[in-house]
Amino acid sequence: MNNTAEARIKALKAAAESMSAAELQDKIEALTNERIAEIRATKTEIEVKGQSYYVSVEGCDDNDGKTPQTPWQSIAKVNAASEGILKAGDAVFFRRGDLFRGSVQTAAGVTYSAYGEGEKPMIYVWDKNSASPELWKKTDVEGVWEYAEVYDIDIGAIIFDDRTYARKVYQSNEEDGRWLDFRAKREFHDYHDLVDDMSFWHSSQNSQGEEKTGKLYLRCNAGNPGEIYSDIEMNKKMSGIRIGGDGIHIDNLCIAHAGVHGIASGKRDGLLVTNCEIKWIGGTIQCPIRGYGTRSWPTPFGNAVEIYGEARNYTVDNCYIWQAYDAGVTHQGPSKCDIACENNNYTNNVITDCVYAVEIFYGNAPAGETFDRYFKSTHVENNILRRGGGFGHDARPDEGVTALIRNGGIMDNTTDYTVTNNIFDRSREKIVQASNDGGSKAQYYDNLFVQVKGGKYVTRCGKDYRYDEDVAKNIAETNTETNSTYIFVDELGY
Repeated sequence: MNNTAEARIKALKAAAESMSAAELQDKIEALTNERIAEIRATKTEIEVKGQSYYVSVEGCDDNDGKTPQTPWQSIAKVNAASEGILKAGDAVFFRRGDLFRGSVQTAAGVTYSAYGEGEKPMIYVWDKNSASPELWKKTDVEGVWEYAEVYDIDIGAIIFDDRTYARKVYQSNEEDGRWLDFRAKREFHDYHDLVDDMSFWHSSQNSQGEEKTGKLYLRCNAGNPGEIYSDIEMNKKMSGIRIGGDGIHIDNLCIAHAGVHGIASGKRDGLLVTNCEIKWIGGTIQCPIRGYGTRSWPTPFGNAVEIYGEARNYTVDNCYIWQAYDAGVTHQGPSKCDIACENNNYTNNVITDCVYAVEIFYGNAPAGETFDRYFKSTHVENNILRRGGGFGHDARPDEGVTALIRNGGIMDNTTDYTVTNNIFDRSREKIVQASNDGGSKAQYYDNLFVQVKGGKYVTRCGKDYRYDEDVAKNIAETNTETNSTYIFVDELGY
């Protein structure tokens, strides 16, 4: 029996129309859990052409790092080695089961993976487990707690026991002079205005308000959060892995609590990300007040894996990605430069509970300006994309943007963009967002769609379509979908 992700998705799609909606939902849930377990259990299979280096929390940075018996200890040592020690063809292996705190800076041509037995090594950007009662102090407001340590760098999220989070208050500066909790649309100046249980405010250098103290305040009506929860992590304004150089392979790591991106790169050729788990990413402020257009609020961000700029030979494969503030996977870039995007692949992944599972946009050059720009050979295949509208959906200032695939603008010079054999399972807004641009040139083959009956489905070729009995007939007029299966459910269920 062929047991690949591709074969199992095909088999489920073939049987979908003979099942009840409830039975299909159970089957999708079971397949998702199978795939997550497989990804988490993936073995390390790396062929090292150069020198191998090892990192363990029980190591020492004075060691040579060249054997499992003489490992380095810290991310700081790995980053220092990126400036002269690590060469193309080398590999850095983190010990499985260990938790490393910090942000990794890579070197060109180097692989970063795991050794030993057990769970994937964890790369957490946040400094410590903050579930200690002494780290949370009462304030003069009942139910509001002050974090004992001060951070000038922006904090984008607080995560409790790896399962829930507190909503960050993003302040807007309105033209009439009012400061608002923009999502709640009410006056907000400082922690005295924290009203909603499990919401927080951080007076950081990137916040706007009456003062910038670096202090963080959390409303937790149940009591001291350090007593209630066993694990409290925060998303600090840094990326988990910062890609420096081409030809880099990130494999079998668990990356979390990065307030910017999980894996962040600029213009790149040959970035390969495999067998990773990436979770709880983003939420920090990218642009301050009035950062984009007519917005009166700051612009937060955060993607699990991102290339910003030209992307060539870029692949994210067999990864489990969940709870990103914005996108699970993305390549995107500016409109005022030459851009060549070619041979980019998102394959065999499970991506759940993000605002966008897949986000791609490269706009056309402005009128009157000429650049060499093209977008070709992009493939989204054999993925399970579920529950659009996770972490960022309820936290962000702007609303109504969620989609399982979002093309925010792709250049007209687009060829060979295919979306094949994926499961699209429910979204709190749209399944596909593709306006009248290059994103509408994507060809969809053999996909399984599940959405609330009568809900939003897709923007395609400049037109909105509902998810109803006529969806197949209506989408056919776009000439962009072949052999799709549409299943209706009565409610989101999440």
